[in-house]
Amino acid sequence: MTASTIVALASGPGPAGVSILRLSGPACETVAQRLIGTIPEARRATLAKVVDLDNDPIDNALVIYFPKPRSFTGEDVLELHVHGGRAVVRDTMEACLGIAGVRLAEPGEFSRRAFLNGKMDLTAAEGLADLVEAETAAQRRQALRQMEGELADEVDRWREAVIDCLADAEGDIDFPDEDLPPGLSERARQRIESLKARLESYLAESQRAERVRTGYQVAIIGKPNAGKSSLINQLARREAAIVSPIPGTTRDIVEVRLVLGGMVILISDTAGLRESEDLVEAEGVRRARGRAAEADLRLALITDHADMMEFTDLMKAGDLWLLGQADRLDWTEQAGVGLAVSSVTRQGLDDLESIITERAQADLGKSESAPLTRLRHQEAVREGIGALDRALTASIHAPELVAEDLRLAARALGRVTGRVDMEDVLDRLFSQFCIGK
Repeated sequence: MTASTIVALASGPGPAGVSILRLSGPACETVAQRLIGTIPEARRATLAKVVDLDNDPIDNALVIYFPKPRSFTGEDVLELHVHGGRAVVRDTMEACLGIAGVRLAEPGEFSRRAFLNGKMDLTAAEGLADLVEAETAAQRRQALRQMEGELADEVDRWREAVIDCLADAEGDIDFPDEDLPPGLSERARQRIESLKARLESYLAESQRAERVRTGYQVAIIGKPNAGKSSLINQLARREAAIVSPIPGTTRDIVEVRLVLGGMVILISDTAGLRESEDLVEAEGVRRARGRAAEADLRLALITDHADMMEFTDLMKAGDLWLLGQADRLDWTEQAGVGLAVSSVTRQGLDDLESIITERAQADLGKSESAPLTRLRHQEAVREGIGALDRALTASIHAPELVAEDLRLAARALGRVTGRVDMEDVLDRLFSQFCIGK
């Protein structure tokens, strides 16, 4: 990979005050000499005239050169900060690509080279990707913590603890007659139990971290024509769902994405809950129940208190009953049962947004632990827990099995940071990056 030099636009596309072209690889010095006539002083912004391969001037630019290994990728890196007009960017890019050994970068290739050259571990690369995509303050904070190595440091501590346990277990195998401290096996068992409990605690918090990345799930449920579609349109402040007096109009799930209180909130309008012989509507009801079961918060919209008996099985502690159509129904005698709302007058909708925000912030609030933000993290930790559990239940008459399970646990945890067996996920991970990153 590093035999070639890659180039890409590292800033956003389109006209701008400044656009940044980034190069990485062995031809950076050649590009600098050819386009600006000199190799700039390392890590110092230099004003220079950029010319094309026919020596015709393109632009006056700031040029920064980062010699290896003190660069983002660990290779020579050259940045050209040119004016952001399309013609300037196009002609500068063509000049770079006209030099032997220079090619366009693939998605995520800069970060992939940084990973392969030991400039970042895999969790830091994922944190960087999340930081680039962050829409909210909560996502930004979580991504920055991961990019700065909090999760990697935690995983390394887990792995070191497993290796310590492995040393104890292998001591029993390799030196049974030596004068070693007594109780090695019991000491290893206590360490394994403590680590297993720690990993299980992290897994319990993993859904919170994943929801910060993907969004807090809120499902609106209710009978047909209760006003669910009108409610979601009011919350979205646009016509996201079709509103019709015909019962059963909503067949599939309609989802809107909101940002409330610095959190991404995903609110779903679902099919009206009722028995139906219509196969399409019945499938919509099945999906509605499934989304309600998966949601972090359920909003049950009713127009009669008798409706509460229809789907109480879906409601959980902390969920909210919405007393709908408050502009024409009198809920005054039912104060305290739920929140009265109206999609016509917007009664109660500001309070509803505040409640959703408070619930999301409480459920996804900042944790003191570095979270497991991705499914692959969770899968690796589950595999590590399984190996530790097998080690605990292994026969005391077969300590070699305990040692093997501990090796498997260390290997599983190593995959989180990319220490072992990562070729199968590298292409998938870095292909999700933007071209210039």
